[in-house]
Amino acid sequence: MSDSLLASLFLNISLLLCASAFLTEFKSTRKVVQNRENDLGCQIIIGLLFGVMACLSTYFGVDVQGAIVNTRVVSVAGAGLIAGPVGGLIAGGIGGLHRYLYNQSSFTSLACGVGTVWFGVVGAVAQHYYSKTRHRKIYLVAVTIIGELFQVFWLLLLARPLSAVIELEKVILLPKILVNSVGMVLMFETFNRLRQNHTDELVQYQTRALYIADQCLPYLREGLHNHENLSVVSDIVRNNTTGYHVLLTDCTTVLAYSGAEILEGLPPSVMECLKTGAPQIDLHPKKVEVKQLPRCAAEGFITMPLRAGEAVIGTMTLLPDAGSPLAAESDVHFATTLAKFFSTILELNNVDYQIKLRHQAEFRAFQAQINPHFFYNTLNTISAFCRTKPDEARRLLCTLADYYRHTLSVNEEFVTLASELKNVQNYLIITRARFEDAIHLSCEWPPEAEEFRLPPLIIQPLVENAVRHGGTTVTDRRIHIRIWPENDRMWFSIRDEGHGFPPEVLKDLNDPENKRYSGLFNVSKRLLSEYGSESRLRVESTPNGSTVKFSLPIETERERGAPA
Repeated sequence: MSDSLLASLFLNISLLLCASAFLTEFKSTRKVVQNRENDLGCQIIIGLLFGVMACLSTYFGVDVQGAIVNTRVVSVAGAGLIAGPVGGLIAGGIGGLHRYLYNQSSFTSLACGVGTVWFGVVGAVAQHYYSKTRHRKIYLVAVTIIGELFQVFWLLLLARPLSAVIELEKVILLPKILVNSVGMVLMFETFNRLRQNHTDELVQYQTRALYIADQCLPYLREGLHNHENLSVVSDIVRNNTTGYHVLLTDCTTVLAYSGAEILEGLPPSVMECLKTGAPQIDLHPKKVEVKQLPRCAAEGFITMPLRAGEAVIGTMTLLPDAGSPLAAESDVHFATTLAKFFSTILELNNVDYQIKLRHQAEFRAFQAQINPHFFYNTLNTISAFCRTKPDEARRLLCTLADYYRHTLSVNEEFVTLASELKNVQNYLIITRARFEDAIHLSCEWPPEAEEFRLPPLIIQPLVENAVRHGGTTVTDRRIHIRIWPENDRMWFSIRDEGHGFPPEVLKDLNDPENKRYSGLFNVSKRLLSEYGSESRLRVESTPNGSTVKFSLPIETERERGAPA
């Protein structure tokens, strides 16, 4: 009897596992099992399905001493574990009512019917702790044992004669616990494998989308403004996926496509997506307006918004090749992930663009702040030379024009060191004329450094500061410029031979937030903004003079400033 009972129970549990595998094909089952949705509708569906499984367990049960020995505890308690109280009670109610009506003449019918309902209660209560436990297989075995013990309790309470109940349980209790425990673990392994497969699919979609986004990154740096780059982007998406046509738009027009050519104007799905900001998905060909979309859209379409912050700035539409209809979940998830990556790239590019505009505005403001007194004093000097030294006055006018042309007309983000030093030379020529050759300059740099690129108007303000504050007398102002490479950085030093700075002034000069000394502050702010704290100005001072030093990264400078 024991071997026959075990064989029957294992056959019962095998049928239950087959039914569980079949249930994983239902979308509602997958949603609940994968913990993506757990709404009332899904719980009811799970309860109904598992209730039917409980009825099947009764039908395929084995008759032992007037009782139907089966695996209802697995399906009913499993419904509670998966779908919570609603699913567990519905499955238990269906299975319990069916068990009572199936063989009302049996002395165990009422007790087994009530016990089946309690299987659902046990599973529903256990659901709250199932996700928190580490030893889930042991936990499932414990739930099965508790469910079977509740069944024994109701048999002892409701079934008569009591002696028949005791004799029955001596025969079936241990085989039921053994087989149903194994069945419970195997059923949940089936669902866990479904959850793991879904996780693997998510990783696969995200990896593919990330790879494509990485390939498209260089071509999305200019946002949605460069049609040639966007054509490359659409081709990259199409070439790295299977069976997609790709359509990219902004808010008014089609920017690029790969595959079937779009007709004139924005398709209805794109217009609706731009209007609502919500994805437009149609996987049912009969709903598609084929006249306003490419032929391949007869198989469906997925239109995703492209955002910069909260604003929708464009759309990406995926259309399947003819004869290759879109898959409900995989294609939608891939399109969603790729659109999010594209939106992130576009938003970051927009931030970079805004930062660049801010830097340009700050530089223009800095240009506008160039000391007007220097201009007025130079004009006065030239005016004085017009009668006594007309040739010198003409030379100074040309130098002044060249100086201001360079200073106020620089539109490049980076200039060569040779260009920057030429502007310094123009400044010193004009200043020497004012101070009657009182300025003495020494320069030291390797010839190859002249091609080094740096932001404009960095060195000249520092030299001007040294001229104004670094003289021992009115007729003796000595400036030393030294530039040298060291490791992976280019170092700059502007030194004077004045009397140095008082400690409180030196403290202010080395404070990057102190705006008291506007010339040094503006230079320091631009260096910090462009290169970071390693390139900040460092001011050293002794009674024999002061030195302003800073360094710029060589490789980073080349990457940023070198022409493409």
